[in-house]
Amino acid sequence: MSTPTQTEHSAFVSPFSNTLFSQQSLIFKNSDLAETQHNVAHVLKPHRLKACSSSSTLSSMHHIRCGHLSVSRLEYGLDVYIEPDCLTDFYLIQIPCEGYAEIEFQQQKFISYSQIAALLSPDMPLRMKWKARAPQMILKISKDRLLLHCQQHLANFNLTHPIFDPKLDFSQVSGQYFLQLFQQLLQAIHTDHHPLKHPLALQQFEANIYNALLYGQTHSYQAQLSQTQQRQISPHFIKSTQDYIHAHLHENLTIEILAQHAGISVRSLFLGFQKYLNMTPMQYLKELRFKQVHEELIQGSQAITEVALKWGFTHLGRFSQEYKKRYGYSPSETKVKFLR
Repeated sequence: MSTPTQTEHSAFVSPFSNTLFSQQSLIFKNSDLAETQHNVAHVLKPHRLKACSSSSTLSSMHHIRCGHLSVSRLEYGLDVYIEPDCLTDFYLIQIPCEGYAEIEFQQQKFISYSQIAALLSPDMPLRMKWKARAPQMILKISKDRLLLHCQQHLANFNLTHPIFDPKLDFSQVSGQYFLQLFQQLLQAIHTDHHPLKHPLALQQFEANIYNALLYGQTHSYQAQLSQTQQRQISPHFIKSTQDYIHAHLHENLTIEILAQHAGISVRSLFLGFQKYLNMTPMQYLKELRFKQVHEELIQGSQAITEVALKWGFTHLGRFSQEYKKRYGYSPSETKVKFLR
């Protein structure tokens, strides 16, 4: 197990700024190892923490929740061994901003640095060595939430959580996609009134994070995911899903919720809608919501922003562009056109 070379470090620059976190998110900042261990355990889980160098500077941790996800920035002021045994009810994705960490997980030993994140699954023995002054970004994912997502995407899923390949490579397309999503999450956390803070958008974004891992990272259900033959969906299920969308148009609908209602997998629902309606379920949902927006703007009793947000369109610039493509005029022109 060799450490990454200077060339590797310079070829992949960390995308995370030191200014992402503020005093409001600071959990602790001290040079007391016992206190550090206690504070980290409170956020993550109890663990053994042992110093493996004598010199020390300040350790620190920031932590922010965003829906069912949470993000931390953790930095130790000295080289340490971390032994949490096994994660219990969550997954961790650890991304070094600087330096590197040595990971022993699932009978594998590897170096994690800015290009190779560590994706740690529950119930697997884990041991790590973190370098001093090598801060890491940490995404914490609920095991139960990911289990529910897998159940909605995998036929005959047996409720055993997936074990992922612990090396998440950002030089691969799938790794780059996950990294883009993670950066979007960080931007949302630190931007007032960001679209992702809207419940509709955040719920769908969380599903995108899970999909990036489920379809982009090797895991214990890989064979089942690739070999499962999706059964043909009948027009009955299409009509049932359409009726459900119409009846719950105001609610936080996701593709997973629709598939669960139909009693089939997400892929089957996609295939059925594409075959019979020539669009995806979420495109169908979006078209219905645009029709509602159009009708309410014609009535002219509410502000454009109010109507758009009411129907889940949180990115107002993109909303206006898509609206004009559909109707040939902008939302503001609609109010003028029909109020004459």
